[in-house]
Amino acid sequence: MKVTVTVYKRGSAGCQESHSACLTASIMNSTAIILLLSCLLLCVQGAPGTGSRKCKCLNGYVGRVRPELINSEPRVYQPSSFCPKLEITIVLGTKEKCVNPESRFGQHVLSGQERKRAARSTTASQSNTESSTSL
Repeated sequence: MKVTVTVYKRGSAGCQESHSACLTASIMNSTAIILLLSCLLLCVQGAPGTGSRKCKCLNGYVGRVRPELINSEPRVYQPSSFCPKLEITIVLGTKEKCVNPESRFGQHVLSGQERKRAARSTTASQSNTESSTSL
């Protein structure tokens, strides 16, 4: 994207015809600069609302986990521009711990997530089929 910004100095040939034309050009130039800086800022920070800006599992993984100690559903974080690794977290007590996605437990969590996703898509397609046949 190529942007050309023309700045007229007061008293130059572009601003001698009317002061309002010079003022309009100045406002447009300021607006273009602010817009470009805003876009640059968004590109540097990433898209708003994307959550964490780094990998969650920087301190290693937990070893064996007793299922009764897990307080919530495991969360699976897919690779992104902020973290190139697949990550799985669980809550043990009050702390969030990381599970190695390549371990037996990690593979079990991933297969469970895949089964849930498949069940949701099957249920959604069945309800769409039922609603279309009832019309």
